[in-house]
Amino acid sequence: MGEMKTAWEIAQAKAAKLGKLSAEEQRQQEEKESRQIGTAIAQRYLSHWDPEGMQTELSRYSTEEKPMITRTVVSELAETIDLRSQSVFDRVAKGILCLKPEAEGTIEQVRELSREYGQAESKTRQEIEARVKEMLHQLRISGSAIGGINVEANQEWQQSLQELARPFQERLDELKSELCRA
Repeated sequence: MGEMKTAWEIAQAKAAKLGKLSAEEQRQQEEKESRQIGTAIAQRYLSHWDPEGMQTELSRYSTEEKPMITRTVVSELAETIDLRSQSVFDRVAKGILCLKPEAEGTIEQVRELSREYGQAESKTRQEIEARVKEMLHQLRISGSAIGGINVEANQEWQQSLQELARPFQERLDELKSELCRA
């Protein structure tokens, strides 16, 4: 009678038949794993805002793995930058600078772009509010009958905001790409 093989022995025999990964396949596998690790680290940072914890997690990986993981973390963090949320930007910037101090100039450019966008948005909001108040005044509605004007509900505001954001977003995308470069 034949000898019975364990599941482990059967799996080993099948694996031996498959052969080993080529150098290119091995590299792709390592990159995929590094991207997954980097994405997970970035998500944890975005949940807890702990740069030291992020550094500690990265210290667990080898010198060969760290650059790819770090690039992924920086890329994931950069993608969360939004011109309308200064508080999130400040936290994301802190995380990026923790991993990539040489990005300080680019972070400052993003910060300035965010300020410019905020000023332009505020100016546009005031202009639309003034037009709405003037229209209401022409309809002889004024004073306490007006109350607060909800600009966000105004179709003109939505269109103006989209037009206003377009050039800022293009510049922001360029700066995000710059942050992600190795």
